Amino acid sequence: MKKYRIDTSAGEAESDIQEIFDFIKEDSPENAIKWYFNIQDKILTLTTLANRCPKAPESELVSYTVYHLIVGNYRVLYRIEEDTVQILHVRGKGQKTYM
Repeated sequence: MKKYRIDTSAGEAESDIQEIFDFIKEDSPENAIKWYFNIQDKILTLTTLANRCPKAPESELVSYTVYHLIVGNYRVLYRIEEDTVQILHVRGKGQKTYM
């Protein structure tokens, strides 16, 4: 089974995660911490079988395939580049699309 490296610096995922964390923390610091660890755990599952997730609609807007991993009310948008999964964005319901 192929193993992939995870790269969260390829897009805006790190800032997306921080913004979502801060938003949740305003209401519940405990829930923000739970959400953070959950999203990180789910992202790490992409080290194997990264192509198991469906193609995201945003793929039609760019010249490469964008996949999305659904985590609760959030979508982790990523691309596969050789042996690396590049996490591009994390979007919640009602947030702007990838582009």
